[in-house]
Amino acid sequence: MLYIIRKWLPIYIFTIFADLRLSDGMIDLLKSGRIDNTLLCELATHPDFVKLMTDLKIFVNGTAVKQMQSANAIVDAMSTTIIKQYNPDISDPQLRQLIAAHVDDESFCRYVIQQDMNRIASHLRKAHRNDFFTVRMDNPLKGFLQAADEAVSPDSAPEKASLVFICKRLRLNYDLLKNPITQRGRK
Repeated sequence: MLYIIRKWLPIYIFTIFADLRLSDGMIDLLKSGRIDNTLLCELATHPDFVKLMTDLKIFVNGTAVKQMQSANAIVDAMSTTIIKQYNPDISDPQLRQLIAAHVDDESFCRYVIQQDMNRIASHLRKAHRNDFFTVRMDNPLKGFLQAADEAVSPDSAPEKASLVFICKRLRLNYDLLKNPITQRGRK
């Protein structure tokens, strides 16, 4: 029975990949090691990812652009009518509002997509802020000044204060340097 499962397993896996509709290029990219697959999985499973993909699809297929163009046509027609009837100055507030209401359709759609991506990226960054390889976002001078304050005392010699400061910055134990334990003669 185990032999039959092994024999059919590649077909089962192929069916799963076929259902996912992953292109050969995507599979090659995932196998290549050029991207962080774990981070890609976190991105794709983020609750806002579906919204990002929906907004991206709307942008790519032109649905939103068409609607924005229709809204812009109405604004442009109103602007033209007002200019013909009243000949307002370019600084007229109502005319400026109509001009400002004309939206660059592609820029707007890209803005919406960028906002989706920013929310996801910020959430992922917060989720990983305590990871070992994540760069700390604190003030670099804070630790420097704290180590300096701890190293300097009114009665300490400048050499000792310097050595304590260096040990704190390198996260070394000053007491071990002060009283080294020799290993000679120990078995």
